[in-house]
Amino acid sequence: MIKIHHFKEAYQLHKQHKISFRVLQDQAAVMLGLCQNPHSSVSDPLEITQADINWLMQQTEATQDYGDYLGGYVYVCENADDLLQIHGCDFEWAEKHDGKWPNVTDMPMSWDACDYLNEASGDSKWVIFLLCWNNAGGPVYYVPKELWVQARVTEHIEANNPTPNT
Repeated sequence: MIKIHHFKEAYQLHKQHKISFRVLQDQAAVMLGLCQNPHSSVSDPLEITQADINWLMQQTEATQDYGDYLGGYVYVCENADDLLQIHGCDFEWAEKHDGKWPNVTDMPMSWDACDYLNEASGDSKWVIFLLCWNNAGGPVYYVPKELWVQARVTEHIEANNPTPNT
């Protein structure tokens, strides 16, 4: 699993072809919204360009520790073992499993954010998981499409967006 501590590190990982531009755009959208120095309003992460990222790289927020600033680090899953580190909250599960929280492979759960990252064209290639464990937020996990079956992505998304009874 790749652990990202701040935006500048994310940008370096992108330049090294270790994370996709789409994952970088998603982080940039959050960081642009938090910058004290106003920037052009970008409402959709897909609209973020290299010029926006270059601007962000000049801001002090680009080196802010995600753990302190966002309540958790950003993680990019690379293999099925990484999924075991994405923990959700289910008190009944924890009670039956010696206080251990379930991971995404154990059961579908509700999340503060669990959704596909839209692409400019074509099908999504990433899903994001976020559970806010503190007032600042929590760790963010990006899961690539090749791990969706093991991560039970469809079940998690359905648990987060229940279909209303008609």
